[in-house]
Amino acid sequence: MKRILMGAAAALALTAGMASAENLRFAGATPALTMDPHATNDFTTTAIFRQVYDSLIGLSLDMELTPALATEWEYVGDSTWRFTIREGVQFHDGSELTADDVAFSIMRQKDSRFYRSLFGGIQEARVVDATTVEVVSAGPDPILPRKMSRMFILSQAWAEANGVVDIPDLGAEGAEAHSIRNAMGTGPMRLISHDPSVETRFEAFGDYWDEMPGNVTTATYLNIGSGPTRVAALLTGEVDMVVDLPLQDIGRVEGAAGYTIAEAPQMLWMQLEMDGTREQALETFDRAGNALAENPFRDTRVRQAIAHAVDADLIADRVMRGKARVVGISTIPGFGGYQEDMDQRWETDLDRARELLTDAGYPDGFVTTMNCPLERYVNTDDICRAVASMLARVGIEVRVNGLVWPEFARMLVNGPDSSFHLIGMGPDSRDTQDAFTGYVMTRNPDANEGFFNWAQFTNPEIDELTRTLTVTFDEAEREVLYRDLLERAREGVNAVYLHQPMIVWGMRAGVTAPIRSDATVTLQNVVVE
Repeated sequence: MKRILMGAAAALALTAGMASAENLRFAGATPALTMDPHATNDFTTTAIFRQVYDSLIGLSLDMELTPALATEWEYVGDSTWRFTIREGVQFHDGSELTADDVAFSIMRQKDSRFYRSLFGGIQEARVVDATTVEVVSAGPDPILPRKMSRMFILSQAWAEANGVVDIPDLGAEGAEAHSIRNAMGTGPMRLISHDPSVETRFEAFGDYWDEMPGNVTTATYLNIGSGPTRVAALLTGEVDMVVDLPLQDIGRVEGAAGYTIAEAPQMLWMQLEMDGTREQALETFDRAGNALAENPFRDTRVRQAIAHAVDADLIADRVMRGKARVVGISTIPGFGGYQEDMDQRWETDLDRARELLTDAGYPDGFVTTMNCPLERYVNTDDICRAVASMLARVGIEVRVNGLVWPEFARMLVNGPDSSFHLIGMGPDSRDTQDAFTGYVMTRNPDANEGFFNWAQFTNPEIDELTRTLTVTFDEAEREVLYRDLLERAREGVNAVYLHQPMIVWGMRAGVTAPIRSDATVTLQNVVVE
Protein backbone atom coordinates (compact mmCIF):
# COMPACT_ATOMS: atom_id res chain seq x y z
CA MET A 1 0.00 0.00 0.00
CA LYS A 2 1.49 3.30 -1.09
CA ARG A 3 1.29 6.17 1.41
CA ILE A 4 1.74 9.79 0.36
CA LEU A 5 2.71 12.72 2.60
CA MET A 6 2.02 15.84 0.61
CA GLY A 7 2.65 19.35 1.83
CA ALA A 8 4.79 20.64 -0.98
CA ALA A 9 4.44 21.23 -4.69
CA ALA A 10 7.37 18.90 -5.24
CA ALA A 11 5.06 16.04 -4.33
CA LEU A 12 3.12 16.59 -7.52
CA ALA A 13 4.37 15.15 -10.82
CA LEU A 14 1.89 16.23 -13.47
CA THR A 15 2.30 17.23 -17.08
CA ALA A 16 -0.30 18.73 -19.36
CA GLY A 17 -2.05 16.22 -21.56
CA MET A 18 -0.59 13.18 -19.82
CA ALA A 19 -3.94 11.37 -19.63
CA SER A 20 -7.29 11.39 -21.33
CA ALA A 21 -10.13 13.60 -20.15
CA GLU A 22 -11.87 12.18 -17.09
CA ASN A 23 -14.62 12.67 -14.53
CA LEU A 24 -13.86 12.91 -10.80
CA ARG A 25 -16.32 12.18 -8.03
CA PHE A 26 -15.15 13.27 -4.58
CA ALA A 27 -16.95 13.41 -1.25
CA GLY A 28 -16.70 15.38 1.97
CA ALA A 29 -18.43 15.56 5.32
CA THR A 30 -20.12 18.94 4.94
CA PRO A 31 -21.78 20.82 2.09
CA ALA A 32 -20.77 24.11 0.54
CA LEU A 33 -23.11 26.62 2.17
CA THR A 34 -23.20 28.90 -0.86
CA MET A 35 -21.58 29.67 -4.19
CA ASP A 36 -21.48 33.38 -3.37
CA PRO A 37 -17.77 33.96 -2.71
CA HIS A 38 -18.36 36.90 -0.39
CA ALA A 39 -21.16 35.47 1.75
CA THR A 40 -19.02 33.34 4.08
CA ASN A 41 -15.42 32.52 4.92
CA ASP A 42 -16.28 28.93 5.85
CA PHE A 43 -13.24 26.90 4.79
CA THR A 44 -15.19 23.96 3.32
CA THR A 45 -17.35 26.32 1.28
CA THR A 46 -14.32 28.32 0.18
CA ALA A 47 -12.55 25.14 -0.94
CA ILE A 48 -15.52 24.41 -3.22
CA PHE A 49 -16.10 27.82 -4.75
CA ARG A 50 -12.35 28.29 -5.32
CA GLN A 51 -12.90 25.98 -8.29
CA VAL A 52 -15.07 28.67 -9.88
CA TYR A 53 -13.64 31.93 -8.56
CA ASP A 54 -10.06 33.16 -8.79
CA SER A 55 -8.63 35.32 -6.05
CA LEU A 56 -6.87 38.56 -6.87
CA ILE A 57 -3.57 37.06 -5.69
CA GLY A 58 -3.16 33.31 -5.95
CA LEU A 59 -1.74 30.58 -3.74
CA SER A 60 0.71 27.91 -4.84
CA LEU A 61 0.37 24.32 -3.70
CA ASP A 62 2.83 25.28 -0.95
CA MET A 63 0.49 28.15 0.07
CA GLU A 64 2.88 30.86 -1.12
CA LEU A 65 1.57 34.02 -2.80
CA THR A 66 1.62 33.83 -6.58
CA PRO A 67 0.34 36.08 -9.40
CA ALA A 68 -3.26 35.36 -10.36
CA LEU A 69 -5.77 37.96 -11.56
CA ALA A 70 -3.23 40.50 -10.34
CA THR A 71 0.16 39.99 -11.97
CA GLU A 72 2.00 42.59 -9.86
CA TRP A 73 1.40 44.60 -6.70
CA GLU A 74 3.27 47.34 -4.88
CA TYR A 75 2.80 49.70 -1.99
CA VAL A 76 2.82 53.28 -3.31
CA GLY A 77 2.41 55.11 -0.01
CA ASP A 78 -0.53 57.05 1.41
CA SER A 79 -2.13 53.79 2.61
CA THR A 80 -2.42 52.69 -1.02
CA TRP A 81 -1.54 49.43 -2.77
CA ARG A 82 -1.48 49.29 -6.59
CA PHE A 83 -2.46 46.10 -8.43
CA THR A 84 -1.80 45.35 -12.09
CA ILE A 85 -4.69 43.34 -13.55
CA ARG A 86 -4.03 40.43 -15.89
CA GLU A 87 -5.18 41.00 -19.46
CA GLY A 88 -7.11 38.54 -21.61
CA VAL A 89 -8.98 36.80 -18.75
CA GLN A 90 -12.54 35.64 -19.46
CA PHE A 91 -15.50 35.00 -17.21
CA HIS A 92 -17.37 31.74 -17.76
CA ASP A 93 -19.97 33.50 -19.93
CA GLY A 94 -17.23 34.66 -22.32
CA SER A 95 -17.16 38.27 -21.15
CA GLU A 96 -13.78 39.82 -20.43
CA LEU A 97 -12.50 40.57 -16.94
CA THR A 98 -12.05 44.31 -16.42
CA ALA A 99 -10.55 46.53 -13.78
CA ASP A 100 -14.12 47.58 -12.98
CA ASP A 101 -14.99 43.98 -12.05
CA VAL A 102 -12.01 43.91 -9.70
CA ALA A 103 -12.92 47.22 -8.05
CA PHE A 104 -16.56 46.14 -7.73
CA SER A 105 -15.61 42.81 -6.13
CA ILE A 106 -13.25 44.46 -3.65
CA MET A 107 -15.88 46.91 -2.48
CA ARG A 108 -18.54 44.19 -2.30
CA GLN A 109 -16.43 41.71 -0.34
CA LYS A 110 -14.99 44.27 2.06
CA ASP A 111 -18.53 44.96 3.29
CA SER A 112 -19.22 41.29 4.03
CA ARG A 113 -19.58 40.80 7.77
CA PHE A 114 -17.42 37.68 7.47
CA TYR A 115 -14.57 39.66 5.90
CA ARG A 116 -14.68 42.98 7.76
CA SER A 117 -11.84 41.97 10.07
CA LEU A 118 -9.79 41.27 6.95
CA PHE A 119 -10.90 43.96 4.50
CA GLY A 120 -12.98 46.39 6.55
CA GLY A 121 -10.19 48.98 6.54
CA ILE A 122 -10.46 49.38 2.78
CA GLN A 123 -12.01 52.73 1.92
CA GLU A 124 -11.79 52.76 -1.86
CA ALA A 125 -10.92 50.57 -4.81
CA ARG A 126 -10.35 52.94 -7.69
CA VAL A 127 -9.79 52.12 -11.34
CA VAL A 128 -6.71 53.98 -12.59
CA ASP A 129 -6.79 52.56 -16.10
CA ALA A 130 -7.78 49.37 -17.92
CA THR A 131 -5.14 47.29 -16.14
CA THR A 132 -4.61 49.11 -12.84
CA VAL A 133 -6.61 49.22 -9.62
CA GLU A 134 -5.51 51.08 -6.50
CA VAL A 135 -6.78 50.04 -3.10
CA VAL A 136 -6.86 52.76 -0.45
CA SER A 137 -7.20 51.81 3.23
CA ALA A 138 -7.99 53.87 6.29
CA GLY A 139 -4.37 53.40 7.36
CA PRO A 140 -1.23 51.65 6.14
CA ASP A 141 -1.82 47.91 5.67
CA PRO A 142 1.48 46.00 5.49
CA ILE A 143 -0.07 42.60 4.78
CA LEU A 144 -2.81 43.53 2.30
CA PRO A 145 -1.30 41.33 -0.47
CA ARG A 146 -1.52 38.32 1.87
CA LYS A 147 -5.15 39.15 2.48
CA MET A 148 -5.86 39.42 -1.24
CA SER A 149 -5.43 35.66 -1.58
CA ARG A 150 -8.97 35.66 -0.11
CA MET A 151 -10.33 38.41 -2.37
CA PHE A 152 -12.56 36.65 -4.91
CA ILE A 153 -13.47 38.35 -8.18
CA LEU A 154 -16.90 38.00 -9.76
CA SER A 155 -18.58 39.66 -12.74
CA GLN A 156 -20.16 43.02 -11.94
CA ALA A 157 -22.51 42.79 -14.93
CA TRP A 158 -23.70 39.33 -13.83
CA ALA A 159 -24.26 40.50 -10.25
CA GLU A 160 -26.29 43.47 -11.45
CA ALA A 161 -28.32 41.42 -13.94
CA ASN A 162 -29.21 38.82 -11.30
CA GLY A 163 -29.97 41.13 -8.38
CA VAL A 164 -27.01 40.13 -6.22
CA VAL A 165 -25.06 43.35 -5.96
CA ASP A 166 -25.76 43.01 -2.24
CA ILE A 167 -24.48 39.91 -0.43
CA PRO A 168 -27.21 37.46 0.67
CA ASP A 169 -27.51 36.80 4.40
CA LEU A 170 -26.77 33.13 5.05
CA GLY A 171 -27.64 33.57 8.71
CA ALA A 172 -31.33 33.83 7.86
CA GLU A 173 -33.43 30.67 7.75
CA GLY A 174 -34.41 29.83 4.19
CA ALA A 175 -32.07 32.44 2.73
CA GLU A 176 -32.08 32.34 -1.06
CA ALA A 177 -30.48 34.39 -3.80
CA HIS A 178 -29.23 33.75 -7.33
CA SER A 179 -25.58 33.75 -6.18
CA ILE A 180 -26.19 31.02 -3.61
CA ARG A 181 -26.78 28.37 -6.27
CA ASN A 182 -25.16 30.02 -9.31
CA ALA A 183 -21.79 31.58 -10.04
CA MET A 184 -19.88 33.71 -12.56
CA GLY A 185 -16.15 33.63 -12.01
CA THR A 186 -12.93 33.20 -13.98
CA GLY A 187 -11.75 30.01 -12.27
CA PRO A 188 -10.52 26.76 -13.80
CA MET A 189 -13.93 25.09 -13.42
CA ARG A 190 -17.37 26.30 -14.44
CA LEU A 191 -20.31 25.61 -12.14
CA ILE A 192 -22.95 23.31 -13.64
CA SER A 193 -25.20 23.03 -10.58
CA HIS A 194 -25.16 23.41 -6.81
CA ASP A 195 -27.56 21.66 -4.47
CA PRO A 196 -26.12 22.04 -0.96
CA SER A 197 -28.16 19.11 0.32
CA VAL A 198 -26.77 16.68 -2.26
CA GLU A 199 -23.97 17.67 -4.64
CA THR A 200 -22.09 20.36 -6.55
CA ARG A 201 -21.12 19.74 -10.18
CA PHE A 202 -18.40 21.37 -12.30
CA GLU A 203 -16.92 21.21 -15.78
CA ALA A 204 -13.49 22.40 -16.90
CA PHE A 205 -13.44 25.90 -18.37
CA GLY A 206 -11.80 25.63 -21.76
CA ASP A 207 -10.75 29.28 -21.92
CA TYR A 208 -9.08 29.38 -18.51
CA TRP A 209 -6.17 31.84 -18.47
CA ASP A 210 -3.73 29.60 -16.60
CA GLU A 211 -2.30 26.13 -17.15
CA MET A 212 -4.44 23.06 -16.42
CA PRO A 213 -1.90 20.31 -15.60
CA GLY A 214 -4.60 17.77 -14.76
CA ASN A 215 -7.10 16.02 -17.00
CA VAL A 216 -10.41 16.40 -15.13
CA THR A 217 -13.13 17.68 -17.45
CA THR A 218 -16.10 17.15 -15.14
CA ALA A 219 -16.24 16.82 -11.36
CA THR A 220 -18.91 16.20 -8.74
CA TYR A 221 -18.58 16.99 -5.04
CA LEU A 222 -20.91 14.88 -2.89
CA ASN A 223 -21.95 15.81 0.62
CA ILE A 224 -21.86 12.58 2.67
CA GLY A 225 -22.13 13.44 6.34
CA SER A 226 -21.76 9.93 7.74
CA GLY A 227 -18.14 8.82 8.03
CA PRO A 228 -18.84 5.09 7.50
CA THR A 229 -21.02 5.86 4.49
CA ARG A 230 -18.32 8.11 3.05
CA VAL A 231 -15.68 5.38 3.40
CA ALA A 232 -18.02 2.79 1.96
CA ALA A 233 -18.62 5.03 -1.05
CA LEU A 234 -14.87 5.13 -1.64
CA LEU A 235 -14.27 1.41 -1.22
CA THR A 236 -17.20 0.42 -3.43
CA GLY A 237 -16.16 2.79 -6.21
CA GLU A 238 -19.07 5.20 -5.87
CA VAL A 239 -16.54 8.01 -5.42
CA ASP A 240 -12.90 8.33 -6.44
CA MET A 241 -11.74 10.27 -3.40
CA VAL A 242 -12.87 11.40 0.06
CA VAL A 243 -11.50 14.60 1.57
CA ASP A 244 -12.63 13.97 5.15
CA LEU A 245 -11.37 10.45 5.81
CA PRO A 246 -12.32 9.38 9.36
CA LEU A 247 -9.16 8.69 11.32
CA GLN A 248 -10.45 5.35 12.55
CA ASP A 249 -10.78 4.19 8.93
CA ILE A 250 -7.26 5.05 7.77
CA GLY A 251 -6.05 1.49 8.38
CA ARG A 252 -9.06 0.06 6.59
CA VAL A 253 -8.38 2.14 3.48
CA GLU A 254 -4.63 1.49 3.63
CA GLY A 255 -5.29 -2.24 3.86
CA ALA A 256 -7.55 -2.31 0.82
CA ALA A 257 -5.86 -3.10 -2.49
CA GLY A 258 -5.74 -0.19 -4.90
CA TYR A 259 -6.11 2.75 -2.50
CA THR A 260 -3.76 5.46 -1.23
CA ILE A 261 -3.74 7.89 1.68
CA ALA A 262 -2.52 11.50 1.44
CA GLU A 263 -2.09 13.87 4.37
CA ALA A 264 -0.83 17.36 5.24
CA PRO A 265 -1.07 19.74 8.24
CA GLN A 266 -4.29 21.75 8.07
CA MET A 267 -4.21 25.53 8.10
CA LEU A 268 -6.16 25.85 11.35
CA TRP A 269 -6.12 24.89 14.99
CA MET A 270 -8.82 23.69 17.35
CA GLN A 271 -9.60 25.55 20.54
CA LEU A 272 -12.12 25.76 23.37
CA GLU A 273 -13.74 29.17 23.76
CA MET A 274 -15.27 30.47 26.97
CA ASP A 275 -17.64 33.39 27.44
CA GLY A 276 -15.58 36.40 28.46
CA THR A 277 -18.26 39.10 28.51
CA ARG A 278 -21.73 38.09 29.70
CA GLU A 279 -22.48 38.78 33.34
CA GLN A 280 -24.35 35.47 33.51
CA ALA A 281 -23.15 32.53 31.42
CA LEU A 282 -25.64 30.64 29.26
CA GLU A 283 -26.60 27.12 30.36
CA THR A 284 -24.31 27.26 33.39
CA PHE A 285 -25.46 26.16 36.87
CA ASP A 286 -24.36 25.22 40.36
CA ARG A 287 -24.56 21.63 41.53
CA ALA A 288 -28.16 22.13 42.67
CA GLY A 289 -29.24 23.20 39.19
CA ASN A 290 -29.51 26.91 39.94
CA ALA A 291 -28.26 29.37 37.32
CA LEU A 292 -25.01 30.93 38.52
CA ALA A 293 -25.39 34.58 39.43
CA GLU A 294 -21.98 35.37 37.96
CA ASN A 295 -20.27 34.11 34.83
CA PRO A 296 -17.39 31.87 35.94
CA PHE A 297 -15.70 32.07 32.53
CA ARG A 298 -15.00 35.78 33.00
CA ASP A 299 -12.55 34.88 35.74
CA THR A 300 -9.06 34.29 34.33
CA ARG A 301 -8.44 31.73 37.07
CA VAL A 302 -11.32 29.58 35.81
CA ARG A 303 -10.03 29.74 32.25
CA GLN A 304 -6.54 28.85 33.47
CA ALA A 305 -8.01 25.94 35.45
CA ILE A 306 -9.64 24.61 32.29
CA ALA A 307 -6.34 24.97 30.43
CA HIS A 308 -4.58 22.95 33.15
CA ALA A 309 -7.33 20.30 33.26
CA VAL A 310 -7.60 19.56 29.54
CA ASP A 311 -4.83 17.25 28.39
CA ALA A 312 -4.23 18.32 24.77
CA ASP A 313 -1.41 15.78 24.37
CA LEU A 314 -3.76 12.95 25.22
CA ILE A 315 -6.38 14.24 22.79
CA ALA A 316 -3.81 14.51 19.99
CA ASP A 317 -2.46 11.04 20.72
CA ARG A 318 -5.65 9.09 21.45
CA VAL A 319 -8.63 10.94 19.98
CA MET A 320 -6.74 12.21 16.94
CA ARG A 321 -4.73 8.99 16.67
CA GLY A 322 -1.50 10.93 16.34
CA LYS A 323 -2.82 12.95 13.38
CA ALA A 324 -2.49 16.30 15.16
CA ARG A 325 0.15 18.62 16.62
CA VAL A 326 -0.47 20.19 20.04
CA VAL A 327 -0.75 23.99 19.92
CA GLY A 328 0.41 26.36 22.67
CA ILE A 329 -0.18 29.82 21.15
CA SER A 330 -2.73 31.45 18.87
CA THR A 331 -0.83 30.78 15.66
CA ILE A 332 0.74 27.82 13.85
CA PRO A 333 3.84 27.08 11.74
CA GLY A 334 3.75 28.69 8.31
CA PHE A 335 1.91 31.79 9.52
CA GLY A 336 3.56 35.19 9.57
CA GLY A 337 4.57 35.95 13.15
CA TYR A 338 4.73 32.35 14.36
CA GLN A 339 7.15 32.01 17.29
CA GLU A 340 8.40 28.44 17.64
CA ASP A 341 10.08 28.95 21.02
CA MET A 342 6.82 30.24 22.52
CA ASP A 343 4.72 27.34 21.26
CA GLN A 344 4.48 25.63 24.65
CA ARG A 345 1.09 24.69 26.00
CA TRP A 346 -0.18 24.95 29.59
CA GLU A 347 0.99 21.98 31.64
CA THR A 348 -1.69 19.45 32.50
CA ASP A 349 -1.96 19.77 36.29
CA LEU A 350 -5.20 18.71 37.96
CA ASP A 351 -4.16 19.84 41.43
CA ARG A 352 -3.36 23.31 40.14
CA ALA A 353 -6.68 23.38 38.27
CA ARG A 354 -8.61 22.57 41.47
CA GLU A 355 -6.61 25.20 43.33
CA LEU A 356 -7.49 27.87 40.79
CA LEU A 357 -11.19 26.93 40.84
CA THR A 358 -11.22 27.17 44.64
CA ASP A 359 -9.49 30.56 44.53
CA ALA A 360 -12.11 31.73 42.03
CA GLY A 361 -14.94 30.67 44.37
CA TYR A 362 -15.88 27.34 42.76
CA PRO A 363 -14.42 24.67 45.09
CA ASP A 364 -17.18 22.26 44.03
CA GLY A 365 -16.97 23.23 40.40
CA PHE A 366 -20.10 23.92 38.36
CA VAL A 367 -22.25 22.55 35.54
CA THR A 368 -22.16 23.93 32.00
CA THR A 369 -23.04 23.09 28.40
CA MET A 370 -20.42 22.81 25.67
CA ASN A 371 -21.67 23.32 22.11
CA CYS A 372 -19.92 20.96 19.73
CA PRO A 373 -19.88 21.26 15.89
CA LEU A 374 -20.47 17.80 14.45
CA GLU A 375 -18.77 16.56 11.26
CA ARG A 376 -17.28 19.97 10.57
CA TYR A 377 -13.80 19.18 11.89
CA VAL A 378 -12.03 15.88 12.46
CA ASN A 379 -13.43 13.78 15.34
CA THR A 380 -15.18 16.69 17.04
CA ASP A 381 -17.72 14.52 18.84
CA ASP A 382 -14.92 12.47 20.40
CA ILE A 383 -12.92 15.61 21.23
CA CYS A 384 -15.87 17.17 23.03
CA ARG A 385 -16.55 14.03 25.04
CA ALA A 386 -12.90 13.72 25.96
CA VAL A 387 -12.85 17.33 27.16
CA ALA A 388 -16.00 16.71 29.21
CA SER A 389 -14.37 13.68 30.85
CA MET A 390 -11.19 15.63 31.63
CA LEU A 391 -13.04 18.58 33.17
CA ALA A 392 -15.14 16.23 35.32
CA ARG A 393 -11.90 15.32 37.14
CA VAL A 394 -11.72 18.85 38.57
CA GLY A 395 -15.43 19.23 39.31
CA ILE A 396 -16.70 20.89 36.11
CA GLU A 397 -19.60 18.85 34.75
CA VAL A 398 -19.94 19.40 31.01
CA ARG A 399 -23.05 18.51 29.02
CA VAL A 400 -22.14 18.13 25.35
CA ASN A 401 -24.60 19.64 22.90
CA GLY A 402 -23.83 18.36 19.40
CA LEU A 403 -24.97 20.54 16.50
CA VAL A 404 -24.63 20.03 12.76
CA TRP A 405 -22.52 22.76 11.20
CA PRO A 406 -25.27 25.00 9.71
CA GLU A 407 -27.03 25.11 13.11
CA PHE A 408 -23.77 25.69 14.97
CA ALA A 409 -22.74 28.49 12.59
CA ARG A 410 -26.11 30.24 12.88
CA MET A 411 -25.87 30.04 16.68
CA LEU A 412 -22.61 31.97 16.57
CA VAL A 413 -23.30 34.36 13.70
CA ASN A 414 -26.76 35.35 14.93
CA GLY A 415 -25.57 35.71 18.53
CA PRO A 416 -23.12 34.50 19.52
CA ASP A 417 -25.41 32.40 21.71
CA SER A 418 -22.83 30.17 23.32
CA SER A 419 -20.82 30.44 26.51
CA PHE A 420 -18.62 27.39 25.95
CA HIS A 421 -17.80 25.66 22.67
CA LEU A 422 -15.23 23.94 20.50
CA ILE A 423 -14.24 25.58 17.22
CA GLY A 424 -11.46 25.67 14.64
CA MET A 425 -9.57 28.87 13.88
CA GLY A 426 -7.46 29.75 10.84
CA PRO A 427 -6.66 33.35 9.87
CA ASP A 428 -7.56 33.97 6.25
CA SER A 429 -4.30 35.75 5.40
CA ARG A 430 -2.05 33.16 7.09
CA ASP A 431 -0.64 35.88 9.32
CA THR A 432 -0.80 35.99 13.12
CA GLN A 433 -1.98 39.59 12.83
CA ASP A 434 -5.32 38.38 11.56
CA ALA A 435 -5.62 35.88 14.39
CA PHE A 436 -5.75 38.92 16.64
CA THR A 437 -7.82 41.29 14.49
CA GLY A 438 -10.37 38.57 13.82
CA TYR A 439 -10.39 36.25 16.82
CA VAL A 440 -8.78 37.89 19.85
CA MET A 441 -9.59 41.61 19.78
CA THR A 442 -12.66 42.77 21.67
CA ARG A 443 -15.66 41.95 19.49
CA ASN A 444 -16.75 45.15 17.75
CA PRO A 445 -17.99 44.37 14.21
CA ASP A 446 -18.79 48.04 13.56
CA ALA A 447 -15.09 48.82 13.98
CA ASN A 448 -14.07 45.76 11.92
CA GLU A 449 -12.51 44.20 15.00
CA GLY A 450 -12.96 40.77 16.55
CA PHE A 451 -15.85 39.57 14.39
CA PHE A 452 -14.87 35.92 14.94
CA ASN A 453 -14.24 36.40 18.65
CA TRP A 454 -17.23 34.22 19.48
CA ALA A 455 -15.94 33.89 23.05
CA GLN A 456 -16.25 37.67 23.42
CA PHE A 457 -12.90 37.74 25.18
CA THR A 458 -11.71 41.27 25.90
CA ASN A 459 -8.37 42.82 26.80
CA PRO A 460 -7.81 46.55 26.12
CA GLU A 461 -4.01 46.20 26.05
CA ILE A 462 -4.23 43.51 23.39
CA ASP A 463 -6.60 45.70 21.39
CA GLU A 464 -4.16 48.62 21.36
CA LEU A 465 -1.13 46.49 20.54
CA THR A 466 -3.02 44.83 17.69
CA ARG A 467 -3.96 48.22 16.22
CA THR A 468 -0.28 49.14 16.30
CA LEU A 469 0.68 45.88 14.57
CA THR A 470 -1.77 46.46 11.72
CA VAL A 471 0.04 49.65 10.61
CA THR A 472 3.62 48.54 11.29
CA PHE A 473 5.76 47.68 8.24
CA ASP A 474 9.15 47.22 9.93
CA GLU A 475 9.70 43.46 10.33
CA ALA A 476 11.78 43.75 13.53
CA GLU A 477 9.10 45.87 15.17
CA ARG A 478 6.42 43.44 14.04
CA GLU A 479 8.30 40.53 15.63
CA VAL A 480 8.35 42.32 19.00
CA LEU A 481 4.61 42.99 18.74
CA TYR A 482 3.82 39.41 17.72
CA ARG A 483 5.63 38.06 20.77
CA ASP A 484 3.99 40.50 23.17
CA LEU A 485 0.52 39.73 21.82
CA LEU A 486 0.98 35.96 21.84
CA GLU A 487 2.16 36.03 25.46
CA ARG A 488 -0.72 38.24 26.60
CA ALA A 489 -3.31 36.08 24.85
CA ARG A 490 -1.90 32.88 26.33
CA GLU A 491 -1.67 34.25 29.88
CA GLY A 492 -5.18 35.68 29.65
CA VAL A 493 -6.43 32.40 28.13
CA ASN A 494 -8.42 33.99 25.32
CA ALA A 495 -9.04 30.35 24.45
CA VAL A 496 -7.76 26.92 25.44
CA TYR A 497 -5.68 25.90 22.42
CA LEU A 498 -5.76 22.19 21.58
CA HIS A 499 -4.15 21.03 18.35
CA GLN A 500 -3.53 21.53 14.65
CA PRO A 501 -5.13 18.57 12.82
CA MET A 502 -3.88 16.76 9.77
CA ILE A 503 -5.91 16.75 6.58
CA VAL A 504 -6.32 13.13 5.53
CA TRP A 505 -7.63 12.14 2.11
CA GLY A 506 -8.27 8.68 0.72
CA MET A 507 -8.31 7.99 -3.01
CA ARG A 508 -8.41 5.07 -5.35
CA ALA A 509 -5.38 4.06 -7.38
CA GLY A 510 -5.10 6.13 -10.53
CA VAL A 511 -6.13 9.37 -8.85
CA THR A 512 -3.34 11.89 -8.20
CA ALA A 513 -4.48 14.94 -6.23
CA PRO A 514 -2.09 17.33 -4.44
CA ILE A 515 -3.12 18.32 -0.92
CA ARG A 516 -3.05 22.00 -0.05
CA SER A 517 -3.16 22.99 3.62
CA ASP A 518 -6.37 24.98 3.17
CA ALA A 519 -8.09 21.67 2.27
CA THR A 520 -8.80 22.79 -1.30
CA VAL A 521 -8.91 20.12 -4.00
CA THR A 522 -7.34 22.06 -6.88
CA LEU A 523 -9.25 20.30 -9.63
CA GLN A 524 -7.06 21.80 -12.35
CA ASN A 525 -4.16 19.75 -10.94
CA VAL A 526 -5.94 16.42 -10.49
CA VAL A 527 -5.13 13.51 -12.79
CA VAL A 528 -7.55 10.60 -13.12
CA GLU A 529 -6.46 7.43 -14.89
